[in-house]
Amino acid sequence: MLRRWLVVLMALSLLPTVVLAEDDDDDAGNAPSDRTEQKQSDKSKGGKPEDKSKDDDKKAKSKDGDDAKTEAERSKANPIKKLIELKLDPFVVPSRGLNIPSFGRVREVRDILERFERWAKDEEVGALLLNLDGLALSIPDIEEIRAALLEFKKDGKKVLAYLNNGEPNGYLLACVADEIALAPTGDLAIPGLGRVFPYMRGFYQMRGIEYDVITAGRFKYPGFMNAREPNDAFKMEFEEILDSWFGDYVQMIADGRKLDPQKVRNSIDVALMTAEEAKSRGLVDHIAYYDEYRDRVLRRLKFRKSDGETDFSNITSLQDIANVINKRFREAQESYKAVGPKIAILHARGPIVDFDLGGSLSSQLIMREPFVRTIEEIRKNKTIKAVVLRIDSPGGSGYASDVIWRKLRELDEEKPIIVSMGSVAGSGGYYIACPGRLIFAEPTTITGSIGVLAILANQASMLNRMDVNIATMQRGKRALFGAGVRDMHPDDRAFLQKFILDFYEVFLDRVSVARRMPKDEVRKVAEGRIYTGRQALKIGLVDRLGGLKDAIAAAREMASIPASSEIRLVHYPRPSGLGELFGDLLGGVSTPAQAMTVFNTPIPSLSFDMQLRIFAHRPQPLCWLPLPDARELMLPMGPRETLAEMLGLPPVTPALLPMLQP
Repeated sequence: MLRRWLVVLMALSLLPTVVLAEDDDDDAGNAPSDRTEQKQSDKSKGGKPEDKSKDDDKKAKSKDGDDAKTEAERSKANPIKKLIELKLDPFVVPSRGLNIPSFGRVREVRDILERFERWAKDEEVGALLLNLDGLALSIPDIEEIRAALLEFKKDGKKVLAYLNNGEPNGYLLACVADEIALAPTGDLAIPGLGRVFPYMRGFYQMRGIEYDVITAGRFKYPGFMNAREPNDAFKMEFEEILDSWFGDYVQMIADGRKLDPQKVRNSIDVALMTAEEAKSRGLVDHIAYYDEYRDRVLRRLKFRKSDGETDFSNITSLQDIANVINKRFREAQESYKAVGPKIAILHARGPIVDFDLGGSLSSQLIMREPFVRTIEEIRKNKTIKAVVLRIDSPGGSGYASDVIWRKLRELDEEKPIIVSMGSVAGSGGYYIACPGRLIFAEPTTITGSIGVLAILANQASMLNRMDVNIATMQRGKRALFGAGVRDMHPDDRAFLQKFILDFYEVFLDRVSVARRMPKDEVRKVAEGRIYTGRQALKIGLVDRLGGLKDAIAAAREMASIPASSEIRLVHYPRPSGLGELFGDLLGGVSTPAQAMTVFNTPIPSLSFDMQLRIFAHRPQPLCWLPLPDARELMLPMGPRETLAEMLGLPPVTPALLPMLQP
């Protein structure tokens, strides 16, 4: 009896397993009755029930295989989309400063744009979550990124934005997103646009320096070095520029948030608001902490989280760094060696100078001879069918600008050049744009400044204070012209004025031919006056509003490259070699931590004061747009060693914050 009960209990213990297995089958509910009917059928035939165990096993395996195949096909047809997370912070810069492939924490705008384009083509990517935290880019750079995000959204992909603290630049970019979230204790700051200009005559006089400035063009020089307040011409032109910038600023927010422009202006007048107030005004959609918001998005969209970005925490030696950089170089060089049509992106960034500081700084200065060699390299490359000249420069040396202009004109005779203007392409920056067949500018780009000036520093007062007596000897009337140790003679001033006016006429001729405008018409819009991209379009100084992507599309069309053909973009100047990199930059570095500090430190822009020292050391025609910001004089320099100090360069100040310099 006991044995019989044990058999029953064992049978009952097996039942749940059988039921669960049957539940996994699509026809589980009908299985028992099917088996009963099968037994009755066997009995009615007078035969023994057939042993179906082997057949059932085969069918089960076959069905499992079919189910797995169906599931795989269903997964392939409707894959779970990825949510890409991307942090945009102060380490996103217009240019890295180091002429090497992307490495470390610092990323160029062009790296970000290339990622967007790659993710837009990736069918597994369904959405992009921007983690905005202290973005410090100019408004033209933000316009470029906004355009790329709009392109990303065309195929139904989502863009989401998270603001840790709603600083103006990050918010301007966030407005292109489908929704915006803000940290609960964060704030939103949209104070509008302003600019602080230093008039430094007194400052330089305290140092014992007087600047003589000779100009060609009524608007060319507002007196930053030798005046105490702006002149009427500068007030007029910059008021109009601020009006143009502000109109674009308001419209970008209004369009992105679907708000009336007047409501946006009202919020700008409030300037700083809590998360709750920002939400009540329709400026943000959600209030949450970052991980909380991200997890909500993943659940709501039924997406999966993507893999993180490259982690460099496993770097333990300088050899590890060399290995990573070597890998980056190999990847970069593939673009240059690949067959098929190519479009060259020629980057012209920084002041235009006559001297050569070496390749390691070629992405921060437009150095005449190295830049000319780069143009020649592009011209000789038969696989390059068109060139996009990307300019972000206030100009500088008039002579260097003209030499570069000539080489670009020769290049354009063989390969079409399309110009794309970044934050600023003024004076010499506009001069070198003239050979382009089409000129693109962002609405907030600073351009124009078609004029010439010369600046000479007179340090006689400083030497006198230091009780330094100067004795001079000379042969020739102007042997000590520009020596900087005495006041300029009226004859010398008149001579230099004529010299500058002659160069101004050459500049006007270059623009007249390039823009197909009568010289008198060019003269009316020149005079050294600066314009926004939108203003420049109205007066014929640029052809279209748009960014780098638009210029690339135009270059493709101009070179008659079929839409079906795949093109490669190759960037110039080429990345520096490892020998040059470690020789020039890492000579004093002995640990991986020091090396990573170098790679993770954005090289700042040359300060106004540094540019002034470069251009005022001798009498020369300058196609330079001098536009300083007062905060350059107020930014503290910390005790830490900067990359500039590693290179033995004079002190430089960080790039200007774009909320005050669009």
